[in-house]
Amino acid sequence: MTDQTKIPEPKDSGTDGTQASSDIGNKLVAAQPLAAPMAQSISGLATSHSRAFGGEVASTLVAGITSQMAVELDQTKHELASLRTATDSLRNDLANERITSAVLKERISAFQSTRHLKNVGIAAGTIFLGAGVQLSRADNAALGVATAVVGALLVLMSWLSVPKGGDK
Repeated sequence: MTDQTKIPEPKDSGTDGTQASSDIGNKLVAAQPLAAPMAQSISGLATSHSRAFGGEVASTLVAGITSQMAVELDQTKHELASLRTATDSLRNDLANERITSAVLKERISAFQSTRHLKNVGIAAGTIFLGAGVQLSRADNAALGVATAVVGALLVLMSWLSVPKGGDK
C-alpha cells in the first residue's frame, strides 16, 4: 500500500516575479538597556518598609546605597566606552607614526647608500670635464668636446639627483 498524498502548490512561491517590496522598511531600533533593575527592585521593596531590610531606616539606607551604586556603575560604563574610543584613536595614531618612521628610515638608508655613488659620479665627471678641456686644447677637439659634455652631464646628474623628500 502506498499512500499517495497530493502535495498542494503554494500560492506565493516567490518564483513568479510578482513580489513587491515592503512599505515598512527595515528600521532598526536601538535596544534600551534596563536602567539598574536591581536598584529599582530594591527601591520598590524599600517603599513598603519591609522588615526584611530591618525596618524603615535600614530599607531607605539600602535603597539609597543601591541607587548610588547603580549610578556610579552607569558612569563608569560611559567612562570606559570613552576611554576605549580614545585608546583606539591612539592605537591608530601610533600605527601611522610607525609607518612614517619606517618610510623615513628607508629614505635615510637609501640616501646613505647612494651618497657614495653620487660622490663617485662627481669625481668621475670632474675628471672627464678636465680631460675634455685638455683634449679640446690639443688636436682632438671633437673628442675633447664629447668628453667634456659627458663629464658635465655626470657632474650635473650627481648634483641634481637628490633623494625623494616630502610626504610619504
